[in-house]
Amino acid sequence: MKFLNQMINEQCEDEESIVTARNARIAAVILCVLFILIGLAFGDFFKTAKGVFLGGAVAQLLFRQHELTIGKSIKSANPQGMTVSNYMVRLIIRGITVFVAIQNPDVGIIGCILGLLSVPYGIYALAFADWIIHRKTGKEV
Repeated sequence: MKFLNQMINEQCEDEESIVTARNARIAAVILCVLFILIGLAFGDFFKTAKGVFLGGAVAQLLFRQHELTIGKSIKSANPQGMTVSNYMVRLIIRGITVFVAIQNPDVGIIGCILGLLSVPYGIYALAFADWIIHRKTGKEV
């Protein structure tokens, strides 16, 4: 990840972006809390909370795994093959997580899926906030 951060910093040294891995994790946790509160309003709170916790925890772990392996895949002899294989492993883990949520009656399936989507939606929310900030300051993104 340090390699990618250096590349990004070289391209835009004067621009400050709020889209970082740490902020993406924080945004994902905030979205998980929001999803749990929505589950409180519309369904079984504990069932939804367990699903969001399961999906959110797996999403955080998969995001960290992606962060650690992306630098290795760039430096490898076959970067495309390594990227595809890592993607397939993450996809299988997501599938197993949804399967566990389906098989366990105490875990909400919708909550699990929302938890798994918390990291991408957190990144989208950060990118949107970054766009709003740069739009108001007049800087190009």
